[in-house]
Amino acid sequence: MITISAKLLFSSYQDKEKVLNLMRIWSSAMRYAYKRFLEGMEINTLRKLIQDVFGLNARYSHSAIVKAQALMKLRKEKGQSLKKVIFGGRDNFRKLQKRHINGKDYQGLKIQF
Repeated sequence: MITISAKLLFSSYQDKEKVLNLMRIWSSAMRYAYKRFLEGMEINTLRKLIQDVFGLNARYSHSAIVKAQALMKLRKEKGQSLKKVIFGGRDNFRKLQKRHINGKDYQGLKIQF
């Protein structure tokens, strides 16, 4: 497997917002899939549910499910708790816990978690 790092350049602000919105929705779908796996939901049921709830196509919903399964498998292999997972970045979570961020930035982080 080859990984390539790249920076996306957008010709307009609207294009950038569309991509960022899609990334947010996909991340939410992945978190949702992870939580439903903890509840014991089946993959086929979950795929249709994610498509309906988040408005993603079959490819994106399947990708979110695969990513959630991989995260669950990794945590099982390492012997870590499946319920204590931090989505959105550990550094932002710690800042939010310690209240190092104030005002609008704090409210924005609080909404993300």
